[in-house]
Amino acid sequence: MKHNLCCDSTIAVVGLGYVGAPLALALAEYFTIIGFDTNPKRIQELQDGFDTHTQESFVPPKSLRYTNVCEDLADATIFIIAVPTPIFADKTPDLSHLHKASQIVGSVLKKDNIVVYESTTYPFCTRKYCAKILQKASGLVLDKDFFVGYSPERINPGDSLHTLRTITKIIAASTPQARERMQAVYEKVVDSLYLAPSIEVAEMAKLIENAQRDLNIAFVNEVAMMCDRLGLSASEVLQAAKSKWNFLPFSPGLVGGHCISVDPYYLSYILEMCAYKPKVLSMGRLVNEQMPAFLAHKVYTLALDSGLVAHKSRVLLLGLSFKENCRDMRNSKIPILRKKLKKRGFRVKVYDPLIDRKEAKQMFGFNPLKSLKNKKFDIIVLLNAHKEFLNLNLREYVNPVHIVFDMKNALSYATHRL
Repeated sequence: MKHNLCCDSTIAVVGLGYVGAPLALALAEYFTIIGFDTNPKRIQELQDGFDTHTQESFVPPKSLRYTNVCEDLADATIFIIAVPTPIFADKTPDLSHLHKASQIVGSVLKKDNIVVYESTTYPFCTRKYCAKILQKASGLVLDKDFFVGYSPERINPGDSLHTLRTITKIIAASTPQARERMQAVYEKVVDSLYLAPSIEVAEMAKLIENAQRDLNIAFVNEVAMMCDRLGLSASEVLQAAKSKWNFLPFSPGLVGGHCISVDPYYLSYILEMCAYKPKVLSMGRLVNEQMPAFLAHKVYTLALDSGLVAHKSRVLLLGLSFKENCRDMRNSKIPILRKKLKKRGFRVKVYDPLIDRKEAKQMFGFNPLKSLKNKKFDIIVLLNAHKEFLNLNLREYVNPVHIVFDMKNALSYATHRL
């Protein structure tokens, strides 16, 4: 069923990152859009028709205006907030971006406006945290003067199959009428909607869908650790197990990114506020956080077994983004692995042709290699199965006594795997 919404409605998308920028562009085909971000550099590049996140050029439509001026948001009647929700060093939620965005929107909020949050957060945050900021900044009353909604983003960077259009979109709102308005917006740009009965159900669903994946990966990561202790090949064991029809085909790896390695902590936070300490969730996180140390030890023992001396050995880590065929480096665990290998005496270099090297330097404090030309290594570790890596013959970059450790089980000529 299609819902009516005046195409003259102006929608503001606040936060133009991996989620907000493509959403603003898609909505601009049907509505007048204000794309807002506090970063003037980001605004300039989008105005110029280039997205550094996707490395794609585009022609900004006339219906889409980019700005970093808060007052420009005053024309909007619907606001969609898509800002980062990271964690602090102590693993508690960092809501600073959410707080600032809510204050900015609250300062221009008018009667009958609706504010939709796409940022990942914990149950009751939208209604009890964000809405309070909106009320204080605007002087308006929730569900009397304005309304809030929640539609958790499901963007998967680097995935050309699951896109904004094809991924089912969950929507929820503080009133049935507000949800109808949301539906009229989102049904223009997605093929399938799921109408959640409450904002809190939608918030919880977002967290558990990523927590489930975190736990599945944690299990196979522990399988790798157990097989290593038993002297078995985890790759061979998992391949054999996959022959059963209902075995879930997950693979060991470093769990980073903006969702899977973060969302379980948001869920743990609100549960502990309710005097409940999650057990399985916490153990899964513990296992995945141990993987860099496990891999560093594995590389060290492989080097010893091969007669290589750590402080004389040059190690190349292939990949810096948090997953293959993706430029996103948020919460990548590869810098942690690099640090642990360096502590063991290895001379470590990192190479990833997809990432922005200047941004990597700012984020992690070291310079990734610009190229592999004329370079030789004793140990190469494939961490991300980028297409660019699979098209290389890595044997060209190793010394006579060498290790090619394939974390992704993607290289036929690898000397070692988990």
